[in-house]
Parts: sequence; structure tokens; C-alpha cells
Amino acid sequence: MAKNRTKHELISHERSRRATLKKRKASFFRKLNEITTLCGVIACAVIYDTSDTKVDVWPSPQEAFYVLEKIKNLPEERQGKFKLDQESFLKNNISKQNRQLERVRFKNQELDEKLLLIEYPELEGKNFLDPGRLESLIGLDDQLDKRIDFLT
Repeated sequence: MAKNRTKHELISHERSRRATLKKRKASFFRKLNEITTLCGVIACAVIYDTSDTKVDVWPSPQEAFYVLEKIKNLPEERQGKFKLDQESFLKNNISKQNRQLERVRFKNQELDEKLLLIEYPELEGKNFLDPGRLESLIGLDDQLDKRIDFLT
């Protein structure tokens, strides 16, 4: 069963906001603990709250320091291999969606051309110079050329 999406907006009531942050931090730390246990990876989390003077560190400050030192000692190309800031995450996501959109458009064009081939026997004697039909025939010709090039 799908979960309802949470609206991410500023909680106006200060006490409610702090309580919600506390619950979400606890939930995040539990999930991080599950991931590290089930997958056998090392991880740490540092959460800084501007309204609180102390920083929340999971699992402990010493272990977090160990993880960060281990990352620092990696070669530079491996350090940033999986790091993403919001901008690069969004760029990756947009390019992935654009590739998917292009595949769907190509598939739709193929289906339109197959439909045209299916309708072809019924269209004998009708006007093929209709602009929409002519464009479809040109598209079909392009598809056939691409397939011939691919096969050869």
C-alpha cells in the first residue's frame, strides 16, 4: 500500500517544529542503523540544528570521526565518486527523465507507424497527400532507413 506524501513546508509553531525534528532525527538514525547492519557498510550522520547548540552525531562522535578520516584518506577520485549536492542530483534526475521521455516518444512514433501499416490496406484509393498522413509516411520511411542501417 502506498504511503501518503508528506508536504515539506515550514512548520509555523516552534514547539511542533522541534518535536517533529526530534521524531524525524530518531527515525533517520533508526533507518541508518538498519542499512549499516543489513548491508554491512560503515556510515555516519551529523545533524546540525540552528536552534540547538549541540550537534547530533550518529553513531557516536568518535565513530563519525573514524568514518570521515577513512573517507579523507581515500584517493581524491574515489572520495567524490558518490557525492551529490542538490544541483547535481537534480541535473542527473532531469537528464534521466529526458532520456526516458525520448524513449517513450520513440516508442509512440513506432506505434503510430505500425498503426499506419495496419491501416494501409484499408486506405487504398484514399488521398495519401493528406499532410498528416504524408508526415507519417515520411516518419515511417525514416524508421525503415534507421532499421536498415542498424541491421547492416
